Amino acid sequence: MASANVPSNVARGPRGSLKHRCAHCGTGDTDNPLLICTGCKAVRYCTKDHQVEHRAQHKFACSKIKKCRKKLEVEEHGMRNSTDTIWPGNLFERYAGHFWGVLPTRPYMRARFALLNSLRKEGTLDGVKECLSHLMDMMRLCRSDNMGLRDMIPAVMLQLDQDQECYDFVKWYAGSGQDSHYDWGNMDLPFLDVKNADVYEDPSFITGEYGDPHHIAALILLKLKLLQDAINIRLVRKVIAAAAKHLPRELQIRIETAVVRSPLSTQLYKQSSIELLSMELKFARHIKVLGAKLTDANCSVVSGLLRPDEWLDDLPESYSPGSAEEMQLVLDYGYQAWWQMQGALELLENARKIAEKDSANEIDDDMMEHLSRKGDSRTGAELLDDMSFNRIWGYIDWAVEDAASLASERPSHVHTRTNREAWEAAMNEEEGESFDDSEDDSEEGEDAFHARAFVA
Repeated sequence: MASANVPSNVARGPRGSLKHRCAHCGTGDTDNPLLICTGCKAVRYCTKDHQVEHRAQHKFACSKIKKCRKKLEVEEHGMRNSTDTIWPGNLFERYAGHFWGVLPTRPYMRARFALLNSLRKEGTLDGVKECLSHLMDMMRLCRSDNMGLRDMIPAVMLQLDQDQECYDFVKWYAGSGQDSHYDWGNMDLPFLDVKNADVYEDPSFITGEYGDPHHIAALILLKLKLLQDAINIRLVRKVIAAAAKHLPRELQIRIETAVVRSPLSTQLYKQSSIELLSMELKFARHIKVLGAKLTDANCSVVSGLLRPDEWLDDLPESYSPGSAEEMQLVLDYGYQAWWQMQGALELLENARKIAEKDSANEIDDDMMEHLSRKGDSRTGAELLDDMSFNRIWGYIDWAVEDAASLASERPSHVHTRTNREAWEAAMNEEEGESFDDSEDDSEEGEDAFHARAFVA
């Protein structure tokens, strides 16, 4: 069921791993194969009646995909039988690897992108699988990727739970893909050849002041998938320990298997609960590092992920690095993967709420007066909202503690209460001390007093 603050055109269908489902009633894979729509080949139904009942809702998307397929067929025929005086013959055979430099290929590449993008937006297993197939083949045809397909690929892989492939793809682009000496026109050079890289490693290979927000966001989501899986396994063990102490280990493993999402989490079953806790701390640390990198690359992405209804209706025609328009494209390419991963957005939202609650004590009259003198027109509520997003990555640990806890009181509430008591004690101590008025009134003194509370 769609969240109240998520656009209905994005949050289609149930959350969780993609599988074949009836587009009308949501029935999943059954003993009887689902019927596939012969028009778009991306949507399935459990009965003919359901296809008829769903026709009005599906008609526009179906017609669009059919038109895209027809357009692509026409362009492909022209490519295979080119009569261009400069570029004659079968262009697929002669120019694979550097298509974009051959001008007659561009209408074909654009038509193929229109098709794969329409399929992707359907959000079905058939549509997303075909979308990725087109993307990877287009990368083969044009290594230099003049269309920016590499921005879309990691999130699509995550939708299909191809987590290892996603990690390898991102790591190749963070390495060889950033090499200024790499010759994109040399088909003899290795391309996307990173295989089975260690997804549990520290994300130190993301270097430089700025990075690709699409790839960084995908890595954060991947780490969150592994983190959530580790949390779920530990929670299952806690419940079993409390309610079913003599449950056979074989049955316990079956239960643990049912609550994980990533195929890379299979090794987690072999670890003790203490080792799982250590893995959770490691993933949280990685997410913090990547979160800082994402903030450097585009500080608006996390707020867009948590408030998508403000951004997903329309796409900009152009964008610049770090802009709100770039953030919209990151959301358009990646939000479906985030929505389908249960627990990821919830953990980020909880971290934001904890940051907001823990920062509330810092919004006082002195701060608002200082901001006013600085020309900052934000209200206290607006400042607190901004602080909650800017500090979100610093509260991931507390959000993880909450997610893994079965206690009646959330661990984050205990931490916040402890911080509030410490804050109030510090304020009472300051009020009891005498200060030099000349220093208090100086700009330097005020800046020092508020330094840790202000957000640039």
